[in-house]
Amino acid sequence: MRRWGWVCVLAATLAACKEDKPSTVQDAGPVETGPQALTEQEPNERPDQALTLTRDSTVTADLAAQPNKADEDWYKLAPSAPRIADVSVTGLPGGDITLEVYDQDRNRLAAVNSEGEGKPERFPNLYVDGARWVRVAPARKGVGGAYTLTVTMRQANDGEEHEPNDRAVDAVPLPLGQTVTAFLGHAGDEDWYRVELPESAPAPTGTPAAPGTENPASGTGESPPAQGTPPSGAETGAAPAQPGAPGSEGGDPNGMVAEGVAPQEAPGTSPTGTFGGGEPPPGAIGAVAALPQDAGTTPAPPPEPPSVALKIDLSAVEGVRPEISVLSAAEAPLFSLRGKEGEALSLRNIGVRATDRVVYVVVKGGWTGTGKEARRTFNAAVPYTLTVTQEEAGANAELEPNDELYKATPLSAGGYREGFLSPKGDVDHFVLRTTEPVLAKVELSGVERLDLVLSMVEPPQGDGQQETVLLRANDGALKEPERLNNVACNGSCWFRVEGASRKVDGKWVKDFENSEQPYRISITTVPDNGGEEREPNNTVERAQELTPGKAVRGTIYPVKDVDYYRLDLSDRPVRTPLKATLLGILKVDVGLYLHRVQPDGKLSLVQTSDRAKGDQPESIRYSAEPGVYVFEVRDAKNREANFQDSYQLTVEEEGE
Repeated sequence: MRRWGWVCVLAATLAACKEDKPSTVQDAGPVETGPQALTEQEPNERPDQALTLTRDSTVTADLAAQPNKADEDWYKLAPSAPRIADVSVTGLPGGDITLEVYDQDRNRLAAVNSEGEGKPERFPNLYVDGARWVRVAPARKGVGGAYTLTVTMRQANDGEEHEPNDRAVDAVPLPLGQTVTAFLGHAGDEDWYRVELPESAPAPTGTPAAPGTENPASGTGESPPAQGTPPSGAETGAAPAQPGAPGSEGGDPNGMVAEGVAPQEAPGTSPTGTFGGGEPPPGAIGAVAALPQDAGTTPAPPPEPPSVALKIDLSAVEGVRPEISVLSAAEAPLFSLRGKEGEALSLRNIGVRATDRVVYVVVKGGWTGTGKEARRTFNAAVPYTLTVTQEEAGANAELEPNDELYKATPLSAGGYREGFLSPKGDVDHFVLRTTEPVLAKVELSGVERLDLVLSMVEPPQGDGQQETVLLRANDGALKEPERLNNVACNGSCWFRVEGASRKVDGKWVKDFENSEQPYRISITTVPDNGGEEREPNNTVERAQELTPGKAVRGTIYPVKDVDYYRLDLSDRPVRTPLKATLLGILKVDVGLYLHRVQPDGKLSLVQTSDRAKGDQPESIRYSAEPGVYVFEVRDAKNREANFQDSYQLTVEEEGE
């Protein structure tokens, strides 16, 4: 028992000693209570003499005013871990101060000299990993004075740019769908971002499959759905080079779009193979693509190379006029845009080649002012955010840039494209290429907040010439669709989508924009068999040739549409008795006017039939002397239109 007693005493003593032993506390080093106040130490004209700054610091210093050279002061930034440094220097009284950053080998990485005399300079987000040298000097010799250098350091955050990043080699990786926060901190700042594209490339465009058998998300195209219900998102495609020139044409809105009415079939006619009286018959959509080719037929164009469509969102920064560019891996420009000062950019369907695995997005401040007052905009106090995402998969997206004819996005017979009017003033061009003569119906869906204009445009016909707007539809107002009927195309036809002009504060402007809801431009074609009008035929020079005894059908659309038909009786030895019959349509009081072409090319009206009796027929009988005649068909009151129903014009030689 005594032995066990001593054991218990010994155990209790050891336990007491263990409890009295102090715990080990790791030394965290000195506690930083604020920026350290330092004074410049001369000499410091070289990097090896630089004053080392390891944490937040405020340095009081002086630049000597030397007549033969500019004094310079060097500082070394050497934090214990990677940091983002905000470096600023106060201005020199009566002088201009500069702030430069160098690497350890004295290679200059950045130079900041954005402000004028007596004003400070700032580099708000210099990334310091290891060490950086800062040089402070006057902009010219003979200038000096006291200044204060302030350096604050903080931990680098995820999703933040690392300056300097003004070259491709220093570009900040930006994964698709992620957001980066950055500064345009000085006038010379230029931010580069490296975007890697997905490995899988969409299927080539330009060869649509049979309508009704595709899924728009698959990238193969499909028969367009009813107007007014475009799905969200955008797809891909490519824009081959074509001859053309920049330009746009606009005007004020005029009236409302015609509502759909029941089709009126002309006696003895059928819509088979035409657009007359309603939709084309089954199989007509995309019929041109299936036409057999014989010897001498123009070969089909090669399929367009696959592309990827990107969405780029850049936030607004007060006082900054943003410029944004997209470059290939070889730094070749693919897209560029200059925004307005203080406004955000939301760019949709920016087309890049799917064969490129990498593209660069470059952001910088644009110029403002003129002459000596010109300068690049920047803001060292307010950051911007940048996000690059891939538009929804598919091969039916409009591809920016397509603001010029030679950059037009291709259209396919029986297919569609989805695009955005963004930013304000955006203009989109499309091109339809065919191997046989066709008649095309082009439909443009309505979009919230937009008054759209749909035009057919002819490229310049020679050096120094301008493009020509052949047809223009702007019958609809906000949210309403636009259409072009019976457009004759044999080879290449160009179309333009833009916002209408509107009057704001006494000025005509084009400021419609919607970067969230896409419009849809769809196109259907049928062979040109001679039984339909061929638009554009709204001028005497483009009048369509008539064949006596053969009926031709057409539409009065858009409002103020005029259709001209030419009848050549020049080779007739004597008068020819004519009977012209025009079968009317609902809503429009069609009128028929017969003109004779004078030797000087002007028209001389010889007879009319415009009783304005609704859909009742109009008729003209006339004994025509040898010569050239033109029949004019239009709304007698020039105020209505009907895109759905077709009139029918027949000119016969009486007595046959």
